Parts: sequence; C-alpha cells; structure tokens
Amino acid sequence: MTDLICYDSESTDLDVRHAQITQFASVRLNERFDVVEEKELLVKRLPYIVPSPEALRVTGVGAFELDRPERISEYEASRILERILTPRPGQNQVNLTFNGAGFDDELIRTTLFRNLRNPWFYSDRRIRRVDLLPVVQLVAAAEPDVIVIPQNESGKKSWKLEAICQANGIEIDAHDAMGDVRATIALGRLIMDRVPWAWNEALICGTPHKLEARLNEAMRSASPVWLFIHYGAPEIVPCAVLATDGKKKWILLDLRHDDFPTETSAIAERLYTKDSPFRVIRSNAVPMLLSESEIARFRFDGDPAILCDKALSIKGTQGLDIAARDALLAMAFNGENVTSEEKIYANFVSEADRARMNAFHRAKTWQERAEIQFADPRLNDFSARIIAEAILAGRADDLDETTSEDIFSRFSQIMARPHAGADAHWMTLTKARSLPDANAEFEHWATTVFGDRPAEAASIVVKDEPTDDVRTEDATTSTAKPDDSAQLSFGF
Repeated sequence: MTDLICYDSESTDLDVRHAQITQFASVRLNERFDVVEEKELLVKRLPYIVPSPEALRVTGVGAFELDRPERISEYEASRILERILTPRPGQNQVNLTFNGAGFDDELIRTTLFRNLRNPWFYSDRRIRRVDLLPVVQLVAAAEPDVIVIPQNESGKKSWKLEAICQANGIEIDAHDAMGDVRATIALGRLIMDRVPWAWNEALICGTPHKLEARLNEAMRSASPVWLFIHYGAPEIVPCAVLATDGKKKWILLDLRHDDFPTETSAIAERLYTKDSPFRVIRSNAVPMLLSESEIARFRFDGDPAILCDKALSIKGTQGLDIAARDALLAMAFNGENVTSEEKIYANFVSEADRARMNAFHRAKTWQERAEIQFADPRLNDFSARIIAEAILAGRADDLDETTSEDIFSRFSQIMARPHAGADAHWMTLTKARSLPDANAEFEHWATTVFGDRPAEAASIVVKDEPTDDVRTEDATTSTAKPDDSAQLSFGF
C-alpha cells in the first residue's frame, strides 16, 4: 500500500539555509485518493530571523503576524514535520511537491537539522519523491497538447504553479501553503491520468537508491544515460557517467562534446561553467534521467548507437574517471567562514551524537537538555539556540542561573545576526531595508523588535512574550468521502 503526501511551505526568504518556515501545509492521500490527513502549521519567528519584505508582500503576512504567540515554536514544528514526513507503518510513500527539490525539501532539511532531528528523511527506502515542475516541463516537451503552458508578460512560457493551474482550469489559492498543496495534487492527478508514462519516469527518478544503482551500472558498462534538462528550453543530454563523490553527487560527460579536459585541475575549472562538457547531478535531487525507450518521444538528433560507441571509447581514456572524481571532490564544501546551517553537508552526525539528539528530545526538563553536550559543534550551536529561544518565550523556567548565563553567552553571536552588514550570508536588517518592498510598516516592526543596537535585541524580544506558545493540536485532521472515480495508482 502506498500513501501520497503533498506538501508546501512559505518562508521568511528564499535562502534555504538561513530562512525559516513560517507556514507549512500537507495533505496525505491513500491510493483511492481519499484524504487521510491534512495538516497546517503556523510557525513563530525565531528571535534572530529577519523576514524579507519581499516574502512578506508575496505571502500577504505582516512581520508582526509572525511574532504572534499562538504560532508554534520552530522546535515544536520540527517534531511535527518529522512525523508527517515519515511513512506510516507498513506503508510506502510518494512525496509530491512543485519545485520542491530545490527549495521546500532543502528548507525542511535545514529546519530538521537546526532542531536536532534527522535531516535525511529521504534515506527511508519506502519513500519516492516527485517534483512536478520538471515533470510538467517533460510533458510539455514530449506531448505539448496535453498541458497548457501559459505565457508571461514578456511572452515567454511561465512555469509558475499559479499560472499553469489557472491555464488548465485548476483552482488555486496562490502563495498560501495549503492552497498550493491542493492545486499541486490536482495537477499531479492530471498528469497521472493523461500522461502515465511521465509519472512512472518521475517515480523511477525519485527513488535515490534505485537511481544510484542505475548510474553505477551505466558507469560500469560505459552505457550512456539520457538527462532531461530545462534551462529556458527543453534538452535531452546524452551523457557518460564518469564518477561519484560517494555522497550523492555524480559527474557526467556530455557526449555531444568532442573536446574536453582530462586532468583534475582543468576539469574542476570547467565544472558549473557555461557550455561546460561536464554535468554534475545529485541522485537525491530528482534528476530526470530517461530510459532509452522514452527518448523516442522527443526530437533527438543524435544516433543512440553512435553515442553508445562513444561512451565506450571514453571509458577507455586512461585516468579520466579518477581525474573527474578528484575534480568533484575538489569543488566540495571547504567548511571555511560558514554558519552551522551551511555545514549541513560537511559530515554526517555520529551514532553517539544521534543518541544524544534522541536524549535531548526525550528529556523531561530544559535543565536536562542543557546538560547534554554533543561532540559535533554544529549540534552544540543548535541546542543552545533551541534552549535560548525557549527561555525567551518563557518555556524554560526550570534552568538554573548559571546554565542560563552559559546558554546566552553561546547564543549572543546568533542574536547579533540581524545587525550584521550587507555582506552577511543571511537576511539582515541592512539588507531588508534596502529592498524595494521595505515599507513604513516593516520599518516600524524592525524598530520595535530590534531597536538600534544588538545588545538591546534580547531584552526587546523577550518583552511581552507569552509563558507558553507550544500547541500540539495545531492543525485539522480530516477524512474525505471516498471518490469512486479515483482509479489511479501512485505506483511502487
């Protein structure tokens, strides 16, 4: 049995490492398309987060609204998120988003990591992941009469969810998480019904361990793979699989190129550049790799037989696989001058620290949580933030004075984030005030909350805070009537 869960989030800005989820919505469906559960979370702003005025305009939520006491803390929201994203016992699960692979999933990953929970929720082999944006682009390229793709004011095709839904008769309450979820489900069902082959391709590509097996086999046998990309226009890229960094990244060679470097330094210089002969993909980011039988649906100029021979000859280039792997590793995260959130991919959490994370969540008092020390400095940073936020919100009154002082000494640098300059990695007051959407209402909020100096921030934030803003019943749960017309399968 397979569930389908569709989710969407609204956030303080588009930075997936430093922004914060402000609204999260999800709908869980069974294979008959009955609604099993609906959830909506409204999350309170963390005291060191500055929302982008542009995000406030788009979502229609004012900055003061994000500080309302009835919103739940991010720490509590992370617990609910973890439960929502975990398949039910005995069930497989398809996770459906629209443009979620590059934004929502990474934002959720940061939220879980920042709250001492497992950010690798896609490591569960019961989960498949479908991002509808590349699927819609795939369908539009292969069968343009199936889905209407509207044009924007510039006369170019619009790939926004709101525009596509409206052009295809799907109602949508745009820029509201639950509205986007319901529209995404309707669009996904349209694709399942009209273009089942595209849905099946998406399911295959959305299973990381199966996709990696496919890439490994292509690398071993020197068989080409067919990468579908869409950067302004659809394109089928025949590739040879050269190497992997062992951490979900793979380096491919575009077989349409006859001239390419073979030394590590030269390959590294060409990675991520315009017209590069090399492509880097992540197996857990739903790259669209088509089967050879499906590329016949597209206008493709190359001869598959010739490309197979070329891939085989490339495999014979001595040392190319090692040079490509080393180039990929050379471009990896270097860990310098970055925040704890940006270090999410630096290394995995140890088993010992995972046990400490579980102990942190099971602790009955905040004093117990404060006494847990992690070997990983990222986790110590996050634990201090969680506890400090609880103190400011009046939820951690069991801490002794010495512990509280230690927590705030560790938290002081984070509380200064809003007052950093325009060159900071995150949204700051300086950056926000320079944006076109920064109006008098935003300035009033910023002055009220943060004042003029970092030292004032903590005392201002704690002022008038409620004693308890944690709610466990924060959304509705409903079961819809069975839809007799629903005969579709999510596929597994």
